[in-house]
Amino acid sequence: MEKIVGDFSTEIMLTGDEAKSICKLGEGKACCAFLVVGGNGFQCVRMSYPTSANVLKRLEAGTMEAKGRGGWPGCPWAPEEEQDE
Repeated sequence: MEKIVGDFSTEIMLTGDEAKSICKLGEGKACCAFLVVGGNGFQCVRMSYPTSANVLKRLEAGTMEAKGRGGWPGCPWAPEEEQDE
């Protein structure tokens, strides 16, 4: 996992294995909605505006299969005491 901190956003680059084990890739509704894939592989856009705002709007509208919001153990956005579980 690689964290890329910008002036207005933070993106997390993930391997395929990390996307499966941390973000629940392949688990349907349990999968994190902030997991995206592109030319550079998997990444978390939870703290990347405006992409994160668009994901939140789609979650609220119920137009996404993935319903997860991250923050669980192993997620970079989990409370610190849960990140190492």
